[in-house]
Amino acid sequence: MNSTTIRQLRYKFIVIASLSFLVVIIFTGGMTALSNQNSIRSQAGHVLELIVKNNGQLPEPADGRRPLSANDIFDGISPEYNYAARYFSVFFDQSGEVTSVDLNHVVSVDRAEAIEYAKSAREAYEKSPAVSLLDLGMVDTFYYKVAPQEDGTTIVSFLDCSFQMQVSREVGRNTVFICGLGFLGSFLLVLFLSKRAIRPEIENARKQKQFITNASHELKTPLAVIRANTEVIEMLQGESEWTKSTMGQVDRMDGLVQNLVMIARAEEQEDRTAMGVIDVGQIVTDSVDPFRALARQEKKELVCNVVGEAHMVADGSAIQQLCTLLVDNAIKYCDDGGRVVVEVAQPKRDRVTLVVQNTFADGKKAQFNRFFERFYRDDEARSNEGGYGIGLSVAESICKRYRGSIKASWKAGMMSFTCQLRSA
Repeated sequence: MNSTTIRQLRYKFIVIASLSFLVVIIFTGGMTALSNQNSIRSQAGHVLELIVKNNGQLPEPADGRRPLSANDIFDGISPEYNYAARYFSVFFDQSGEVTSVDLNHVVSVDRAEAIEYAKSAREAYEKSPAVSLLDLGMVDTFYYKVAPQEDGTTIVSFLDCSFQMQVSREVGRNTVFICGLGFLGSFLLVLFLSKRAIRPEIENARKQKQFITNASHELKTPLAVIRANTEVIEMLQGESEWTKSTMGQVDRMDGLVQNLVMIARAEEQEDRTAMGVIDVGQIVTDSVDPFRALARQEKKELVCNVVGEAHMVADGSAIQQLCTLLVDNAIKYCDDGGRVVVEVAQPKRDRVTLVVQNTFADGKKAQFNRFFERFYRDDEARSNEGGYGIGLSVAESICKRYRGSIKASWKAGMMSFTCQLRSA
């Protein structure tokens, strides 16, 4: 894992942590607002039930401390509440005609408005009768209750809850403000702590890359000596199976060293001075041409299709390396007498697609999710081909460098590697 990947993981962590905290804040704030509304509604229901039971009036306090007697079920109402409550009641006879209107405890509503409110409430009740006494209706800032009486008359009482609603809105605004500050503070804290947390990992990645580079250079000298000594032995004593085996292992080790150097370079930061608008189609075509002789030699068909123009801002050598790795891999693992197809297109202005396909009859059994692991080789399909399992890992690094992706898939006997690339 290189430093760029570590930073990307850090950003993902910051986003996930921030979104998680935001969800918790929204849930907590929403539940607080809902609880507050339910509290207002519940209190209004208790008060309205008391009003309709007392024929449209709140009862006077039974003593100097509370508005209800000690045996009443509606406990806990302040002794001052019946003086502060704003309510009115409208009375209907058996035929639905208004008989009287009590406006002694409200000034914001006149008689005509009160009757209009009451008729609307009564009509709504007749269409959908309340299930229990606490089921309320609401119009403007008034909760109301429709209470049919045993003698056929009806009382419709309204309680003004504008003050409670205003307080609830203020609490809601303050809650949003405080939650916003909390979210901002948590985001900054996560941003700061995550930066400190990844420093050791970035340093480890740097040391790992440095170790690979140094080890690769250190291995070149003993390999060169072994190769030279073996060649001298062959010159003096002739080639034998032992010298041939030694040279083969030297070649293999030399290839492994080169691949380790390739990994280290793939994880290096992009040289911005090498950036420019490049013709991806032309670069891919130039990268494919050297493989045509190899494909003919192995009796495999190699086709390169460039669909329209494809341009992006990138380092042309990186795109060439990507194409070379994928085409080399495709030819190496293509079935005998098979076909390799390379396609380039630009489906969107900011995106270039590179697809490399090859005939691979046994691809259905392949473990696609492991193809891009370093040094991974499918024992059944790839071990007999040599290779080091590094090329696809480097190809993935190049794709990520250009804010893209690479995916492996298999369909109808064709193995496909699809690269999505964006301008740097």
